[in-house]
Amino acid sequence: MAQRGWRKWALQMAYFMVALAVGGAAAEAAELKFGGYAKLDLIFRRYQQNQDLADPGTVPIKGNDPTRFTEFRMHARQTRLNLTLTEKVGESNLKGFVEGDFFGITGTQTVSNSDSFRLRHAFGEVSFPTGTTILAGQFWSGLMTLPALFDVVDFNGPTGSVFVRQAQLKVTQKLSPSWAAVFSVENPEFFTGSVVLPSGTSFGAVAGSGGGAGGATSSTKADIAPDLVGKIVWTHPRWGTVEARGLLRFLRAKLPVSGDSDVGVTGAGGLAGRVNLWKQGEDRELAVLFESLVGTGLGRYTLALGPDAIVQADGDVEGVLGATGTAGFEFRATKQLKFHTVFGWEVFQSNKDVANGIGFGLPLRDAAGAIGSPGTGGGNQRSLSVHAGAWYKLFDRYRIGLEYIWMQRRIFGAAAGGDNQGDNHSVQGAVQFFF
Repeated sequence: MAQRGWRKWALQMAYFMVALAVGGAAAEAAELKFGGYAKLDLIFRRYQQNQDLADPGTVPIKGNDPTRFTEFRMHARQTRLNLTLTEKVGESNLKGFVEGDFFGITGTQTVSNSDSFRLRHAFGEVSFPTGTTILAGQFWSGLMTLPALFDVVDFNGPTGSVFVRQAQLKVTQKLSPSWAAVFSVENPEFFTGSVVLPSGTSFGAVAGSGGGAGGATSSTKADIAPDLVGKIVWTHPRWGTVEARGLLRFLRAKLPVSGDSDVGVTGAGGLAGRVNLWKQGEDRELAVLFESLVGTGLGRYTLALGPDAIVQADGDVEGVLGATGTAGFEFRATKQLKFHTVFGWEVFQSNKDVANGIGFGLPLRDAAGAIGSPGTGGGNQRSLSVHAGAWYKLFDRYRIGLEYIWMQRRIFGAAAGGDNQGDNHSVQGAVQFFF
């Protein structure tokens, strides 16, 4: 049975390579589509955050300077452009997709209001008649459950949502009309957040500035292995989608004395999905959307509000336990009008090296210096958010949105004013035109 399985896999890969090499001669005409949208956002915030999106990780703590100022922002940075190529080769379907937006480096607002174009997605995908789909390139992480993502007005989305785009090689196997299995190997990156490293500890050689061709970005770590993602997917045309998902990671740090390295193995898992409670035709429905993820090493996968692990004084890597999730509903009242409400949460455990006072989430009132500057950033213990809003479609290509957003952040330790918690309220409007 094992030999037969390997033979089937080898034949599929051989067919894939042949299709790429000679597919043009046997292929139907390829179709190239241009897409995207232009979007204007108008944001009023109770407390200043200097952000063009709702960022729960930088909510000002009470008593700090940003809480003395309201803020209004207006931009079109979420505007995005994409190209999609589809082609049929024999019984297989090929797809290529490239997309970018303007949430790169921002320029001056004095005259030009320029913003840099950046890569979002870039991948090639082939689907075989056997039910196997292979994707290679940059796309949403396989850990994400796309049907569970809310169509909010804000660009960032709710706290607690798994949200990562990165390079990957992903294989999806359809097991039956309702079931599928997914496995992917993905780009690793050890996110430390406000972790304080012991003296002499590092993540390997200094990464490069990224200025030259092929140069690494300044945040790149000397990772030892890719992140591994697996999930089982259930889909029903009437009731929706539910996914059981898991994450395995290998996080490495260089020891301060011997120069050797320690590798911490972390893992997380959870459920996510979209369940249709009521549906009438194609234009009216009520759906419940939810996500959950519990485990260690999950910080980078949930808006990077908390770290993946701490590094103890002897160099040992210890995963930080966290729990995140979202829950809410989307209600499509008519073809033109849609409402949404979502509650999100993230909670991180207090970890520390007791002997040396090094780590994350030191449970002391005077630990602000060891966990960063919690006035606008710092060691996040808990984050909560609520998004409530609506979209109204004026034409097929044109819609307007309005949303209220509440966010709360609690830190380990205390900020300069003695408090460890802050709230922020904002109202956001949007005008969106689809190409």
